[in-house]
Amino acid sequence: MRLIQILCSFLLGVTISSYGGASEETMKLEVIDPYVELHTGPGKGYPVFFVIEQGESIDVLTRRPGWYEVRAENGKVGWTSSSQISRTLQATGEPADLPEVGYGDYLKSKMRVGFTAGEFIDGELDGAETFSLAFGYRPLSWLVGEIEYGEFYGSEIRGDFYGANLLVEPYSKWMFSPVVLFGGGVMSFNSQPEVVPVAIDDSDYTNYGLGLNYYLGRNFVVRMEYRSYSVSIDKADENPESTDNNERLATWKIGFNTFF
Repeated sequence: MRLIQILCSFLLGVTISSYGGASEETMKLEVIDPYVELHTGPGKGYPVFFVIEQGESIDVLTRRPGWYEVRAENGKVGWTSSSQISRTLQATGEPADLPEVGYGDYLKSKMRVGFTAGEFIDGELDGAETFSLAFGYRPLSWLVGEIEYGEFYGSEIRGDFYGANLLVEPYSKWMFSPVVLFGGGVMSFNSQPEVVPVAIDDSDYTNYGLGLNYYLGRNFVVRMEYRSYSVSIDKADENPESTDNNERLATWKIGFNTFF
């Protein structure tokens, strides 16, 4: 558990340090419809709090699926739909040509939710299937902090695990982006083989892995990964002179992330 606390503290420090970074260049557009509505958030469910009139200019700050964050001439900042912002003009007099959601949005989006499924391919859980759900936060384009919960099951084995990981994407702008992962958590068993139980019980683990992300389109990124686990166990009863109190496991997984 101490490793999880360290990871969370590190992520919090990186998040705080990421504020106040350099601002991106904005695009200035002119409203040609009678008005453009500003919402308090990126969705129709958020209330309209301000209206920008025809002939006024707006600065485009960032975007989310189907929505753009803009700043009015008086400094008010809000969200407008892509259908409304498409009815604007650039400084050249040409219609606004703003892209829909793309790979760049994946890198800029702070939050993401993911699902993976796979199989253990080494150690005492060899052959057991596994799946997991993860929630991630991206403070920087190349760094993600992620918490996950998963389950595994075989013919006589049932269990679950939860943990926290840091994912580093050194080439995050590539469409096929390699990922390095490391973290830790807790693994527990709900049922074990009656004849020969596995050595692992309720134990802490550390893991590291390599993966590959591929932007599929819209809000989805395919993720593929290999992980190696080191699970703490007690071998004192089996061999008092043993200094290796870890069980080695490995998995492969494939799944997807959706970002917002």
